[in-house]
Amino acid sequence: MKKILALLLALAMVFSLAACTSSNEPAQPAEPAGPTEPAGTEPAQTASEPRYKEEIVIAMADEFTTIDPMETSAETNQIVQDCTHDLLTDTNLDTMQNEGELVDHWEMIDPSHWTFTLKSGVKFHDGTTLDTEDVYFTLMERAPQHSITAKYASMFTIEIVDDLTFNVELFQPDVDFNYVFAANTLAILSKEAFETMPEEEAVKIGTGPWMFEDFVSGDYVSLVRFEDCTLYPVPNTKRLVFKMIPEASARMIALENGEVDVIMTPNATDYNRLIEDPNLQLITETGRGQHMVGFNLENPDSIVTNQKFRLAVAKGIDKEEMVLAAWDGYAIPSTNIHCRDMGYYHDIEGIPYDPEGAQALFDEIGATGKTIHLVTSDAAHRTKMANNLQAQMSKYGITIDIEIMQGAALTELLSSDGHTNGVEMFIASWTPGKNADYMYRNTMTTGAGRNYASLEVPEIDAMIDAAAGEVDPAKRDQLYLDLQNYLTCEVIPWVPIAQATLTFGAAADVTGAKIHPALVHQFKEVERLVSD
Repeated sequence: MKKILALLLALAMVFSLAACTSSNEPAQPAEPAGPTEPAGTEPAQTASEPRYKEEIVIAMADEFTTIDPMETSAETNQIVQDCTHDLLTDTNLDTMQNEGELVDHWEMIDPSHWTFTLKSGVKFHDGTTLDTEDVYFTLMERAPQHSITAKYASMFTIEIVDDLTFNVELFQPDVDFNYVFAANTLAILSKEAFETMPEEEAVKIGTGPWMFEDFVSGDYVSLVRFEDCTLYPVPNTKRLVFKMIPEASARMIALENGEVDVIMTPNATDYNRLIEDPNLQLITETGRGQHMVGFNLENPDSIVTNQKFRLAVAKGIDKEEMVLAAWDGYAIPSTNIHCRDMGYYHDIEGIPYDPEGAQALFDEIGATGKTIHLVTSDAAHRTKMANNLQAQMSKYGITIDIEIMQGAALTELLSSDGHTNGVEMFIASWTPGKNADYMYRNTMTTGAGRNYASLEVPEIDAMIDAAAGEVDPAKRDQLYLDLQNYLTCEVIPWVPIAQATLTFGAAADVTGAKIHPALVHQFKEVERLVSD
């Protein structure tokens, strides 16, 4: 259907051009000759028109590796992909609510049956128009073939109703299912692109306001604006460049020198420079990510499988001290496993700092003198957390042996068999979507991909399923409160430490650079006014 429409449109354009060239209108007098602009320059604008910088450069700490949304969940990749590809639903970063992006509206018939209707006339970069065939192809045909999205194949099936409407049947009831479609790995792709292009080119085709231009491994990835974008206003910026600069100090120097327009994750020691310099700005937002000290509950040879040991560690950590050590105070200590800006969060007391109680428990179970093997990544805040934990636990006679590795290696290790991987404790983080079910199902259910603690408790699995399917808001709220208390204070698969403040540094006249609490920061409409 799309190919026929595209052919008719092309023929219409040919006849339109022919009509224009054969017009019977009298010839208009030529414009008076005037000075011409040098080659390669923009036409002069009137004094009243705002002028925008044509190229925005964003300095990132980590390397971009792929434009294919289904190949990775790494934030750096998803930040770029968010500019080029769109989701069915997404978090509106102004309201912080889940809203339709490619979807116009939806209806929950019951917790297992939903109907979604797409926005009309949304264009892909290849000129075709979004319809339900693209949704079915993305979610039902391509997603199951990729390990990172294959889990969704076990969650639902899709039935096409017409070009814009599709039904979803869930295998597990979920009253917040609309949030699932906000997963960045489920960005909608063009079915026709995959039918007419090599796969490595087809994955570049999205509906976003930016199109993929160039990529140099370890250096940069560049995008150009999509002139025919129908979902978002066409940006005033013409080119967007994501530049990899690993060192925070180097990113800051590049910003001050005008080499870049935005920097991600500046050093906390540079915050005052960003605030005090009239040419710069500090952009902040409390992150949704929960930073944790975790335990491997399936390590049969470790004392961490003893609940009293985990309780003692929870009582023995001074979170305020760790926040100062790891984030220079730019974080909020956590009392609850549940993240603050998510639905059904409760401000529970958790396990308060109690050094005397911690020491008594360590002594009771004979933990004093033990050496515990802890793994974490080489991210600066995590190594600082590990070093601070090591210092704090030494006061109780507990030795923490720290092993540091790259982030990908840590994720792979924590996702491996808990009985054999040798992990006792770990420092990591979990950044969920806004829906509560995603928070627990991916970290606490048996066999889940982010279940780094190797938790296997049928009672918890049942509690999570019950909360997901409960349609009465008050009853559902109570179920999630029960989960928060039970996991945080009794089971203790990990000790929640803090939710950190997320930051950008930027030139003072940059607008549209938005921090996402879940780290998929948004640059769809980033612009910078040119000062006279």
